[in-house]
Amino acid sequence: MALLFGIFCVLSFFWYYSKKIFYITYSFAMIMIAFFLVFGIALVQIHNPKNYSNHYSTHMHQKTYTESDIGIRFYIKERLKPSSYYTNYIVSIKFIDTTAAKGNLLLQIPRDSTLTVLDIGNTYTTFTTLKTIPKPLNPDQFNYAKYLNNQYIFDKITLQPHQLINNHKIEHSISYLADQIRKHIRSKLLSYNFTSKELSIINALLLGQRQNISQETFNEYRDAGAIHILAVSGLHVGILLLILNLILKPLDNFRKKGVIIKLILTITALWSFAVIAGLSPSVLRAATMFSFLAIGMQIRSKVSIYNSLFISIFILTCFSPLLLFSVGFQLSYLAVFSIVWIQPLLVRIYRPRFYISRKLWETFTVTIAAQLGLLPLTLFYFHQFPILFFVSNLMIIPFLGGILGLGIVTILLAAIDMLPKIIATVFGLSINTMNLIVSWVAQQEAFVIKNISFSSNLLITLYLVIVVSIIVFHNYNRSKLYWLVAPTLLLSLVFIYEEHISQHSEEFIIFHNYHNTTLGVLQNKQLQVYSKDSISTKTQNFLFGNYLIENRATLDTTIQLRNIYQYKKQTILVIDSSSIYSLKKFYPDIILLSNSPKIHLDRVIDSLHPKQIVADASNYKRHMDQWEISCEKREVPFHRIDKKGAFIIK
Repeated sequence: MALLFGIFCVLSFFWYYSKKIFYITYSFAMIMIAFFLVFGIALVQIHNPKNYSNHYSTHMHQKTYTESDIGIRFYIKERLKPSSYYTNYIVSIKFIDTTAAKGNLLLQIPRDSTLTVLDIGNTYTTFTTLKTIPKPLNPDQFNYAKYLNNQYIFDKITLQPHQLINNHKIEHSISYLADQIRKHIRSKLLSYNFTSKELSIINALLLGQRQNISQETFNEYRDAGAIHILAVSGLHVGILLLILNLILKPLDNFRKKGVIIKLILTITALWSFAVIAGLSPSVLRAATMFSFLAIGMQIRSKVSIYNSLFISIFILTCFSPLLLFSVGFQLSYLAVFSIVWIQPLLVRIYRPRFYISRKLWETFTVTIAAQLGLLPLTLFYFHQFPILFFVSNLMIIPFLGGILGLGIVTILLAAIDMLPKIIATVFGLSINTMNLIVSWVAQQEAFVIKNISFSSNLLITLYLVIVVSIIVFHNYNRSKLYWLVAPTLLLSLVFIYEEHISQHSEEFIIFHNYHNTTLGVLQNKQLQVYSKDSISTKTQNFLFGNYLIENRATLDTTIQLRNIYQYKKQTILVIDSSSIYSLKKFYPDIILLSNSPKIHLDRVIDSLHPKQIVADASNYKRHMDQWEISCEKREVPFHRIDKKGAFIIK
């Protein structure tokens, strides 16, 4: 719904400005909208690899490939950020058993192994079992399976190092070339006195690799509202475009030929940087977008910049239509769109006399325009807002162009062994200074608003308020202020309605928590937790973090687990390792099996006559398999939390 509203806003804006140039009838507009809807549906089907006979899944429909080992030959396509337990890669299949096949998989290798980092392009063979990427088993947790499915990755393999057979063959590609260039640059930079933290920031800032950034550093940049600095995307490519325009400005004196040469050199430099930065989806988006923006800038038409944005969106979605569901895609384009549309209005508010104050004001208005356009999406996806974002951006963004320029010079000279130590020292000092600024801003915790509950309904209505406000102030007229009444009132009503719903939301929930039975009762925006063992803060954030945010609730207390619970009109009996369940004239509605009790389930069913049996993740898998068979024979509903997820009673 939120995405459809965003597309509607984009189409509306495009229509508003196009009518100034072309005469568009309503019937023609409706025909074109219908055409592009059908075109979009066709694109999704065309790009879905499962619709083709060479996809690995079509060769495996006759066998249960999730239960038996198969031979797979693949090459490393992309390195992902490691998790707490695994190093992660995207691999591309070449053969399934002896059949040529295609398709991508998630490869996981335990982090405690002695295996070195796998290089992009290396080809391996293994015999293993394909597993479906699991969906979250607790409510409101991040759905990593859905995120990967939008990249057409549906299954995973988990391997120990000894299961990898190196074929000593390279799959040559642009990604392989880019990885080799980055490896060469990193090896050269190691010979200089950069700290590990500085090297991790350099890798992120210039080479597009964030895998080595510590969680502490990442959190600092996030809380300071400067996380966009670490991801090579529109900000970096946009700054590079401005630097190139400045350097190549003398070519404008040669009129038409100079403009053409300047445009060719600019686009070549942008894509060369994109290759070095790893050709990640965010870099490809930015390079495509700013290539068209470069064309628009040379035409020197504001409308051409808008058209360049829409053309680049169209081209990218033609190659990968599910990019529309990518958070990075939405944030990148919305940030640029907001700057182009909103920043000129903000600049007019105040006109400083001096050059430095004028540039600072321009930087400030760019930051405000981008944040204003991204605010609803930021709240919707990340549930927090750093109030001091403008401080970190004002202190860093004006100098980021110089840092990027110096960084490009540094890596180019280091690659050819001609980097003077003075340049390396100055560059390292600038990176360290940036880290200190971000760290200081992030430490002002009172100015970071966290755990903000923000639904898709609020997202839509807040964007409606912002869009109407900008339209009103674009051609300011006091009578137009009345236009703001309806969307502002709607926003208030949505907020009041959702607050009312959350205030009266009640449920009993059995969470998925390995080795520790955990129950929760939500009432009056308070979650009271019952747990067999104590729960660490990290585990609490994992289990309840998003759940509390979505329900506008707070964690009340954690109480020792009991054996009997009464919730509304239902009685819940917990049978744990003590295996005590025989009580006179006691017939629970629900039985929760916990910590692998040594019981004969058929006798329990005959004795207690439960309406529902639940087994949580604290039980042995073989016990749950037996219980599932018994319940199926006795026609008693059986809920396995390790398969079906948390059990909720409304």
